[in-house]
Amino acid sequence: MLGLIVGLSVFAAVLVGADPAEAETGAKLRIAQAATPILSQHADPRPAVQSVRADPPAGNAPTPEQVEAIARSQKCLATLGYYKGAVDGKRGKETWTAFWMFKQEHDLKSYSDLLAEPVQQKLVELCRRKEEELAEAAARADPLYQPEGETVPEPAAAPGEEEEAESDAGTEVEVEQGGGVENVAALEDESDAAESGKRLDIDCLPEDLIAVLQRAHGLGQSIPRCARTCLPPPKGFTQAQLDEIQAKDGVVWCRACVSINGNLPLEDVRRIEEAGNFQLCATPSRLMTRYGDGEKLKSYMRVRALYRELPPHDEDADAFAVIIGNRSYEKLPRSATSYNDADAMYSFLTEHLGFPPDNIIDLRDARKAELESVFGASPGVEGELARLIEGRPPAKVLIYYSGHGATDGAQNEVYLLPADSEPALEESDGYKLSTLYANLARLRTRSVTVLLEMDYGRDHGPFVLPPNLPDTLIAALPRSSSAAVTVLAATDRGQRSLVDMTYDIGLFTRYVIEGLSGAADLAPAGDGDGKVDSAELYVYTAALVDLAARKTFGLMQHPIYSSGATSVLTSARPASSPSN
Repeated sequence: MLGLIVGLSVFAAVLVGADPAEAETGAKLRIAQAATPILSQHADPRPAVQSVRADPPAGNAPTPEQVEAIARSQKCLATLGYYKGAVDGKRGKETWTAFWMFKQEHDLKSYSDLLAEPVQQKLVELCRRKEEELAEAAARADPLYQPEGETVPEPAAAPGEEEEAESDAGTEVEVEQGGGVENVAALEDESDAAESGKRLDIDCLPEDLIAVLQRAHGLGQSIPRCARTCLPPPKGFTQAQLDEIQAKDGVVWCRACVSINGNLPLEDVRRIEEAGNFQLCATPSRLMTRYGDGEKLKSYMRVRALYRELPPHDEDADAFAVIIGNRSYEKLPRSATSYNDADAMYSFLTEHLGFPPDNIIDLRDARKAELESVFGASPGVEGELARLIEGRPPAKVLIYYSGHGATDGAQNEVYLLPADSEPALEESDGYKLSTLYANLARLRTRSVTVLLEMDYGRDHGPFVLPPNLPDTLIAALPRSSSAAVTVLAATDRGQRSLVDMTYDIGLFTRYVIEGLSGAADLAPAGDGDGKVDSAELYVYTAALVDLAARKTFGLMQHPIYSSGATSVLTSARPASSPSN
């Protein structure tokens, strides 16, 4: 018993960075003095045997033990992804919200005290497991580590790759896998970046995203260009297969990163890389099961951590939205995160961006008749949305869809798939995107923005074939750019959409919410003018989705964009007088 108590005290001390030897000595001293340890192992969880409570009697200042215990709990909740605030040992809204979400997801709903023994035991158990996972990942990152029985073919160098590496002399390059953002910054520019104000945790952008910003904001935009990025070779691919993909699709296979098995959230990957000064590659298997399929998802409410600390915008009577989350299909595989996606977007719009709930058409598992009723059954036919905003020319409209999409056999049309769709019958059962875009363009509004969290290939199963290349000819965008309608879609031409492991929503949805919260206005994606426009939102979302897909899964995912005008979507500096 004594050894177990001492061990738990030492582990808790490690979580907050204390010296293990001092922690062990202190633990033994407390036991010798007959003091009840903070993280005790009593079998009886009744309040009478708890040495520390999160909520002391009214009027009493917290004891040093309480402050220390709450700080340890904050550190652990932060490690598990629940807590985003300061580790200060204070009971506040941030701490309570993190504890509430934690206990909801771990069958501890009956406990109102953060420092109740069953809660503390569960925190210790989960944080120990998390630290073991990170330690294992770090061990695998050791260049001398070699998993038994695993061999990865040496990828061939891309034509001209050696010459490109030589031309980058004098530049610090963090090699990452994938087709998006590469952290490349000239060494002499580091001090300038530090003096330029708050920036994103990315140093450059790829050429296609720089071009979007230059079209929107002018050619005077000076943004560091990323070097070419790479993907880790999937397990089981022969050298001939790797060479064929490289020649046909232009994929460059990583040679200078450390391969790991399994998947970690982007935040954990980058923390390990920064601590160890090396780059990790999440090596995908030959056929990957998409994260989120067949798993119990965490509550969508955790996404509030992305904007909770920011003051909400004033309520905007001219803001309208349609939110659709199609998860449970009658004859198709489910779309795993679509309820979470739609619920997270609804909460964000109503709690933070000032969309009145009465101005939102909110649908789950919408059938074809419902889509036709809201948007119009055919081009030129008005639906419920058009009647809702009738006589409101200043209106701004946001359409959000999470669910399955599909492309017809002739690859002439992309469809939203209603919940009553049947396999391979998208032409009769689906709702045409061309009809949606035509009817949205007819609305007399200030702006219309469409956000599509979907993939639209021919397969809706739980598997992803690395490296997740585009496999159709047509994209889920209007055939020509329109000043009336802006479209951001999560994937390019049939790629599979991936899931954010921290919040259990789509990667695309996570970074759209984060971008609209103000992050998209930060350099290098934004211009820092206090507003988030459609180009900045797209560039931010595409850059971070590319990065997270590569770092977490070793796969590609590239959002796409269409807009004939650069509309301002929101202020990056929320209103001073909150409305809710």
